[in-house]
Amino acid sequence: MATEITNNGSSLKIVTDGSPRFILKNQIREVEVVRDTIIKIDIGQGALYNVFIDQATVDAPVSKDVNDLRDQIIAMLQTTSAAGLATQDLQTAEINQISALQQTVSGLNDKVTSLDNKLFYQPALIDESNANFVFEGFATPGQKTSDPVWAILKITNAKGVLSYQWAGGNKNFDKVWDNRKTLVFS
Repeated sequence: MATEITNNGSSLKIVTDGSPRFILKNQIREVEVVRDTIIKIDIGQGALYNVFIDQATVDAPVSKDVNDLRDQIIAMLQTTSAAGLATQDLQTAEINQISALQQTVSGLNDKVTSLDNKLFYQPALIDESNANFVFEGFATPGQKTSDPVWAILKITNAKGVLSYQWAGGNKNFDKVWDNRKTLVFS
């Protein structure tokens, strides 16, 4: 009967003949030698629930005697941040990362929602004051014409040929509608 005992983070993993058993470290009350080669892991739920391990059958970790194996098991129970176990500092760092992710997702959600409201099919404003070209302004309803929240399209009619050019050469919602006549279109 081959047995392996490994530190599995918050638990000990004990594999005997290919069958794993996990014992939460916070359940373990005591690790002691009870006979010549037998170690008892007391999990505090009474004698029938204790785990008994024969040091002679343990392949890993390698130990010189039963006391050495007991000491190695006790060492596995030690909680240090180097072992990757939870600490207050690690939890605070994780909470900060989650908070940053939530802010990023919220920002992305706002942008997607904003794009959903800015349909290019229907301009919010149209300026047809010039016979040769028309300006179409796209933004969410209710935006001020003085705010940089507009995408502005210039449609030019040159002898029956229509050309479509966007302010700044892009469809970004960062132009001011009031400045449409002085913007560069491409």
